[in-house]
Amino acid sequence: MGHVVVKYKVTMDQPEEGSPDYDGIASRIGELKEVQTFEIKPLAFGMMFIEVQAVLEDGEGTVDEFEERVRGTDPLVGQIETLEMGRL
Repeated sequence: MGHVVVKYKVTMDQPEEGSPDYDGIASRIGELKEVQTFEIKPLAFGMMFIEVQAVLEDGEGTVDEFEERVRGTDPLVGQIETLEMGRL
């Protein structure tokens, strides 16, 4: 089986007070073995998103399983949007 490279846009839900700990959340996402790079980028009105690039096995369910693990890194992880996908 081959591999695919997937680039994601990960946005955060806003907590009741303050703003999300983008650095902490990005670091926890970066600890996942499939993650090659991650970067915090501006979104709008002071909000940020985390751009994540991961190399995943090319097979049924692997993308969904990875996205669930990203969601599990922090309760504030909101939407995960696929920006790009390609085969290696």
